[in-house]
Amino acid sequence: MTRLLRLEPLTAEAFAPYGDVVDPPAPGDRLSLMESIGGRDGAAAPRLSFNHAPPHALPLLATEMERHNRSSQCFVPLDVARWVVMVAPDAGGVPDAARLRAFLVRGDQAVNYRIGSWHHPLRVLDRPGRFAVLMWTTGVKSDDEEWSTLPAPVTLVA
Repeated sequence: MTRLLRLEPLTAEAFAPYGDVVDPPAPGDRLSLMESIGGRDGAAAPRLSFNHAPPHALPLLATEMERHNRSSQCFVPLDVARWVVMVAPDAGGVPDAARLRAFLVRGDQAVNYRIGSWHHPLRVLDRPGRFAVLMWTTGVKSDDEEWSTLPAPVTLVA
């Protein structure tokens, strides 16, 4: 049976257990994530990549989540309408499916996942979206990427 999960607006307060929300700075201001971006346990090399994500329509079906135990992961929209973020706290090495939260993200908001935060893979709405993604690596993909299948599918709705 599929569980319904309603998207909520993304706010820094709601997302704080999982990472940072970066709203556009006011004119003349500069924002920094120096305290919350980076790597550990050998993930010392920064990796800046760029991706072009295909659009998806609501409702979205979520069946798996991922996390990075050695690196934060920052998604910075370059040309995006809206996008979706789904997160969960850890429950003994798997996402806590009972405590999933899903957010509707504006195209001008960046998200930085804390090290070890369970999150759904990137999904954009409305039209294709382009992002810059910053994380740290050991140079071996399998060193930092962990996947988990949810115990039951989750349908994300507006």
